[in-house]
Amino acid sequence: MKTNLGPMKYRIGDKVQYKFKDEVVEGVIWIADFGGSLEMLGKCHSYDIFGYIDGKQYLVKHVAEDLIIKIISRNNKIE
Repeated sequence: MKTNLGPMKYRIGDKVQYKFKDEVVEGVIWIADFGGSLEMLGKCHSYDIFGYIDGKQYLVKHVAEDLIIKIISRNNKIE
């Protein structure tokens, strides 16, 4: 796979705010997929984010990097 995506903007452990359906929610990045998941391979990086939506625990898979709005807190540990 050839890609010019550049480095990933977010790291495992970062608490972020992101778009999920029509909502803006918060969660923690659990998995970072360089180059994206299979359905977006080479188009953008993606992340699996663990958090709560409507009071229930979720692991939202394959969140495209451009759906992440901002970092709430940064994981200072290098993975």
